[in-house]
Amino acid sequence: MERRRKNQIMSYLLSACLLMGLCGCGRRSAEDAADLQPVQAAPEEISYQLFAQAQLDYQVPQQYPGVWVSLGGYDSRGSKEVYFYGRSLPDTFRLIDAATGQCVYTGWLEEKRYNKETEEYNSYGEFTDFTDVGEYYIECDVIGRSYPFVIKEGLLQEQFDQTLAEIRSQSREIGPEYGTQEIRELLQQVMLVLLSYELYPGVYEDGDGNQIPDILEYMTETVRRVVQLQQSAEPDELTYELIGALAKYSYSYQKYDNPYATEIVQLAAGLWQQAESPEENQETQQGKDARLLAAAELYRATGQRKYAAEVEAAEGGLLWKKEQATFGQYDYLAAVTYISTKQKVNVDLCSSLIRVVMNQAEEVAAGIPRMSVQEVDLSRESIDSMMWDMVILSVVEYVITNYEYGSLIESQYYFLWGRNEKSHCFREQEISRQPAWIASYLLMLSEMRTNA
Repeated sequence: MERRRKNQIMSYLLSACLLMGLCGCGRRSAEDAADLQPVQAAPEEISYQLFAQAQLDYQVPQQYPGVWVSLGGYDSRGSKEVYFYGRSLPDTFRLIDAATGQCVYTGWLEEKRYNKETEEYNSYGEFTDFTDVGEYYIECDVIGRSYPFVIKEGLLQEQFDQTLAEIRSQSREIGPEYGTQEIRELLQQVMLVLLSYELYPGVYEDGDGNQIPDILEYMTETVRRVVQLQQSAEPDELTYELIGALAKYSYSYQKYDNPYATEIVQLAAGLWQQAESPEENQETQQGKDARLLAAAELYRATGQRKYAAEVEAAEGGLLWKKEQATFGQYDYLAAVTYISTKQKVNVDLCSSLIRVVMNQAEEVAAGIPRMSVQEVDLSRESIDSMMWDMVILSVVEYVITNYEYGSLIESQYYFLWGRNEKSHCFREQEISRQPAWIASYLLMLSEMRTNA
């Protein structure tokens, strides 16, 4: 009897609640009724109906793995590192064969570090001594697994060849529709590719057996097409960049085709004379950024002191620009060319420029985080800065073969291949589309293949 009375009481309470809900008395805020919509009703009387579909006013944040690997894979004979990130980290990780699901290697997480701002840890692990080719992924407790990747024999060589093919393709796409910015990027590519060839010639092959390295043939295609476009144009802000690229190409190509190289350097010298004439001396500052680079390349290619005088000038020369804090990327390339020339140089200036080059490498190395999260910034300015940093380290690595710099180049190489917090592959999504960036990447690969 008592149980029956309790059931009746509960029924009354449920009925009251249902009645209150239908009358709208239970809605505490507009947010609570976000899925309801007013309909026509009598004055001072509001009723609601359900939307046909749910309407969401928020976005679900994109999720990324807490285990970061190179999406481009690893060379079986190279170093292999994986990064870990999360609010809690395990002590070990497992390398899993993607085909069988079997664990083939177990490693340890090293140097766990805590970030107070994000309240998360980061760490890394190595599996360099595992060399079996195949497709794998990294798995560990707490934070899950990585994206799949391959371990492949000769992967670095394969990526080097692919990059060369992309550079050749870009040279063949040059057409009359190319504007100032497109030509500028190609001229920057020519200078950086030829710099890579000068520093690391051993990695460049003569695939067709005609006694000319393939990369110089690709640059010849680019130079011919750019010259054809520029010969019909008036001198503009590209003039000094064109002079620098032509003189550098002439210097590298002279032992393979001296008549053509001579023709090219004469063209560069004629453009210099035009650009330096009083009528053309009012060019934009953007155009004059490459002036000392043009002078340095012409001096190395011709030996004429009038060009060296511009580089060595107490006012307007390279050291003066450094003191004025206007020392840019083209000035850096000019300094490298002046230091490496076989012509007579100012020894004191060379010593000073070497210090400038080395100091910039130290600044770059200090600015790259080793065991903290590096921001994934997709802006053009950020990527350009990142790729230029790799040019600086690759140049200095040629001079002193510094283990720290080589390690940073390799680390950034994997960062570009997606070993980052967003698993974003810069190499495939941005770098391959920009001629100067792909040339900077080639310089990185040249250093890695030489000093691995």
